[in-house]
Parts: sequence; structure tokens; C-alpha cells
Amino acid sequence: MSMRTYGGWRPRRGFGVGRLSEAQTAVVGVCVFAPLGTWMAISAFGLPLLILPVVLAVAAVTALLTLIPHRTHGTSLGGALVVWARTRTAIRKGWSDWESGIFTTHPRKHELPGVLAPIVPLSTKDGLGQPYGLLWDRRTGRLTAGVRVAPVGTVLADQERTDLWIGNFAAWQASLGYEPTIEHVAIVVESAPSTGTELADYVAERLDPAAPAIARETMIEVAEAHRGSTADISVRVNFTFQPQRARPAPADDAERVAEVSRALAGLEGDLPLTGVATLGRVTAAQWTHWLRGAYDPDARGELARLSEQGHLLAWADAGPVRAQTLNDHYWHDSGWSVSWAMSGLPTQNVTSNVLAPLVTPGRYHRRVCITYQPIPADQAGDLVTREASGSAFRRQLRRRRGVDDTARDRADEQRAVQAAEEEAQGAGVGLWAMYVTTTVSDPRQLPDAIADVEARARNAKLRLRRAWGWQHAAFAASQGVGINPPDLARRGRWAR
Repeated sequence: MSMRTYGGWRPRRGFGVGRLSEAQTAVVGVCVFAPLGTWMAISAFGLPLLILPVVLAVAAVTALLTLIPHRTHGTSLGGALVVWARTRTAIRKGWSDWESGIFTTHPRKHELPGVLAPIVPLSTKDGLGQPYGLLWDRRTGRLTAGVRVAPVGTVLADQERTDLWIGNFAAWQASLGYEPTIEHVAIVVESAPSTGTELADYVAERLDPAAPAIARETMIEVAEAHRGSTADISVRVNFTFQPQRARPAPADDAERVAEVSRALAGLEGDLPLTGVATLGRVTAAQWTHWLRGAYDPDARGELARLSEQGHLLAWADAGPVRAQTLNDHYWHDSGWSVSWAMSGLPTQNVTSNVLAPLVTPGRYHRRVCITYQPIPADQAGDLVTREASGSAFRRQLRRRRGVDDTARDRADEQRAVQAAEEEAQGAGVGLWAMYVTTTVSDPRQLPDAIADVEARARNAKLRLRRAWGWQHAAFAASQGVGINPPDLARRGRWAR
């Protein structure tokens, strides 16, 4: 039996001309027609002719900034200048530095730095009376819940079983478009080398005093021999909800939490069909320990011991004591982190284990967060139809200009038509993103850790781009706690 492959992803392009997006096409169109409109206004109303050269100069500069690409940032030169200006403003105003604890030089307003500042935990119970935690974004009103899972894995599974799991995952993914309150889903896979004493402590605490001495000595020797050679792996699926989308809209906090709990029960119940075992919902204490471990990697061993002993940290201890955002990396307590964002999915068909190189444990702490933002089912058809029409529009435009279609253009149009056909047959439509963070305890290890992630990404057929200038935001996004960078880009003075 031949190996089954998967593919068909394509970037959202709309009616952008050539390699331009819709926004870039609109800006270039304005730059072309603005001088013509100005000339007509001068002729009709007798305005000073000096206005025309000014408009021409502004239009030419704007068009150049829009058309010239910036290879490092993966955007236009104008977009790179905006990122640079925002970064310099944040550094000048002190927004890129964070200091917390006893010896602070400013009043403490929030317990977490940067884009995580509005988030606070809530504790509630499910329908069976089991406690779990929600992360409440006080700025947007969104609530994030997490489910701890253990993937069964495909190493010992036959091809038919693997195909069944993937098919069920596609059906589960399509069902997200019918849940009006869901904002996005984040699948977080975190791996880190275990500390030197963690395995030895784990074995020592579980030795039977009544066992033969030779057996106890053998177990201790084995644990000592493998000191630091094991890995800690955790996988969780986080759901971010906007309860105000429910109809009727919840009137108070209790109704909003009840709406999230209702929606989460259905989504959580279907997860085992996708090849994972559910281990329970994430509690507020577990959220706190994970965040603290991300900011202070040297404390992971101690945090694990505290969790086993029932000593739980308060939310005020979840964030770092000190942190600083730099252009190419993020320093926080005992860790130095570098984060990437996905800039392109595989253009060819791939097998079901294509992401294995990226999520397999290695020498360095690595966190991979895959986010999926479902398009509501009533809007998905219009979206894929518009994408297919945009591809046909670009083909007609090339023919009128006498430009031959390239293989890439034909493949893009084929994928757009395929997406429309599959949506008509019941497939879900959504926007995928990925954020990857690697953390080291010694800044001298950063070059090796960066090379390790980039090599793994190439083996996984992915294109990652370093989050230049917004390392702190990508670091927060990789944790899957409800932070969505595209939403952050739209926040600001006009959004408020």
C-alpha cells in the first residue's frame, strides 16, 4: 500500500495583483490615482499647481516602500520601517524592560510583562465538580481553557489507524467552525532536557523499602547513569473563547464561564478520536507553574517537586523578576530565548510525520505552538470562493499583459479551486500559524540552539522567520495562553 500524503495549503491572497497582498494592491492603486485626482482638482477648482509635485513625491515614496521587499522581515520596506519605529519607541519609553519583586523602581501594576499583562486566572469547576482554570484577558474579555493530552503516537500504529486519526482530526477541526464562541485553538508541544537530579529523585521516591538491596542499588545506579539524558515533554490543547458571541449574550461573569464550560465539554470529548488521550483540564496552579517555568527554566526541577508535594505558586509568582526585550532575543530571569513565526507551509504534499523533526526532544528547551483560527461555517464558502475568483482574476490579468503562467501560479490556482471544492463537501476552513521558541540558560549556547531549530524546521518542510523586534510577543504567543499576534497588530490608539 502506498504512503498517503497531505497538502493543499495556500496563503490567503484575495484579489492581490502579482505577489502583492490585497492591502498592498490597494495602496499602490491609491498611489496611482491620487496624482490623477489631484490634477483634476487643480484644473476644476484652480488650486495652486505646486500641490501636484508634492502629491507625486508622496505617492512615489509610498509606492516604493510598499513594493520593495525586506527579506529579513518578510514584509515590504515600509512595513519593516513601521516595525523599527515601534521597536525604537518601546525601547525609548522603557516598555521593553521589566522589573518585579521587592526592589522595584516603579509601582507594580500587573504581574506579567508586556502583552500578557491583562491576563489573570480564574478558577471554576466542570459539570462533574472537578476544578480547572481559565485565563481571562481583561482587555478583550476572552477566556482560555487548556486540556492536557498524551499523544498515542504513530510509531506502533498501522497506516489505516493513522489515517483514521487524521480524518477524525479534520472532522474535529471542521466542527470548530460551527461553534460561534471559539476564537482560536493552540496546540502546544513543549520539550526540555530533564535536570540532573530529577530522574534520580523520581526513582528514589518510588523505591520499595521491602525490595531486595541489589534491586534498589541497581535502580539507583541506572538513574545515576542516565542523569540528564531524559526529556520532559508536555502537550496541551488550549481553547480561546469569546463568550460575548453566544446568543443570547451572557449577562455576567458567571454566565460567561458557564458558556465556555458548555462549549469546552463538547470539544474536549471529541479529542480522543484524534489519537490522543486526555489527562484532564489545566488548573490555575498548572498555568502558573508552566508560565514560571518558561520564564525561569532553571527552576523547572524545583517547580516539579513543589507540584508533587502540593505546594502551589500564587499568580504573582508566574512572571519573571526581570526581563528585557532585544531586537533578536528575549532575556528573562535565568533564560535567553529566541522565537520564530511561521512564514510558509510546505508547498508539496507531505506525510503524516512531517512535523516529527520539530517536536522531537533535543539538547535545548523548545516550545512549538500551532494555532488554528477557524472561519465560521457561514462565512467559509464566501471566503474560498473569493480566493478562487482572485486566482482566476490574476490569470486573466496575466493573459491580457501577455505574461505566461508559471508552474507556481498554476499550482496556486489549483489549490484555490481544490479548497472551494473541499469546503463544499464539508471541510473546515481556517488560518494556520505557528510560533517556535527555544530557551537556553547560557547565552553562549544561543547560536547552537538557533541553528538546531532552523535545521529542524527545514527537515519539517517549514519556513520560519525570526521575530525581529517583537521577540517578547512571539515568546508569549508560543505559550498558547490566548495571545494572538495578528490581533496585537491591530490594537492601538485606533482600536481603543
